[in-house]
Amino acid sequence: MAAETPTSFCLFQEPWWLNLTTEGHWEEAVVKNSEGTIARLPYRILRRYGARVVTQPRLTPYAGPWFRPSSAKASNQFSERRRLTTELLGQLPRFDLFSQNLWPEIPDWLPFFWAGYSQYTTYTNWYRDLSSPEALWLNFLSETRAEIRKAQQRVEVVVSGDVERLCDLHELAFSQQGNKLPRERAFLRRVAEGALSQGHARIAVALDEMCNAHAVTLIVFDHRSAHYLIGGSDARYRTSGAASLLVWDAIQFAATVSKLFDFEGSTVERISRFFRGFNPECVPVSHIYNTSRRGAVAVSLHNALAALIGRPALRL
Repeated sequence: MAAETPTSFCLFQEPWWLNLTTEGHWEEAVVKNSEGTIARLPYRILRRYGARVVTQPRLTPYAGPWFRPSSAKASNQFSERRRLTTELLGQLPRFDLFSQNLWPEIPDWLPFFWAGYSQYTTYTNWYRDLSSPEALWLNFLSETRAEIRKAQQRVEVVVSGDVERLCDLHELAFSQQGNKLPRERAFLRRVAEGALSQGHARIAVALDEMCNAHAVTLIVFDHRSAHYLIGGSDARYRTSGAASLLVWDAIQFAATVSKLFDFEGSTVERISRFFRGFNPECVPVSHIYNTSRRGAVAVSLHNALAALIGRPALRL
């Protein structure tokens, strides 16, 4: 029996992940030929202030289309991506707002532009080559290496299936900063437990000799890429270096299972500065959006309410 041909760039486009993050409430546009699926665009439909939103699931940093890999000339590949993108967008339901991040290795967003969509650029951080963690270590900033060495004297990294501890530390980090939680505990629990059961997640906790949890990480992975998805730490132990040690542990683990490590990046300056200590590549991510007049009104209402309750605004 022939091996099944992948129809995704990363695990975030896989049906099992989409089912976890939406409880099965997702759809997709698909283009096929005689050889099978050659392009697909998964999406989730939401209702916000009377507007219909076509977007990507929560805790899902990338969506956008997948295209079957091609060995054709670059110009022919571009023409094919344009044709397939036009077909995929033509299958979407009527919407007031479209909002998705493209997988960063999609080389351009021109087919979306020509279809009337807009774009802005955000950033993530990648290691594209995990063949030598030792070489990566040597390129860390000296301050980051010092933090890791310090943590190695104070805490032990324990790989755990303790989803409740992950949720506890994730919630604690936000409460200590005076910030609202971006997601409810039940959702994070469902996603973490589901990814663990699929064999595509790893929770690591930094514990001291008194079993105090200093920090925790959740990474999700497959054979292609590993992603730093969730982190949490106790501010009482901020100087222990545990957060840096856990990232280093995640990188070392990723090198045994994946080809690429994705820090997920952040627009929060202190988090971006923390990741830069590991000297990763800064990788642009295209955010694609399109909105109707009703969608623009819905976004304005959302942002006004978000400002009142301290939640992030939607950017268009």
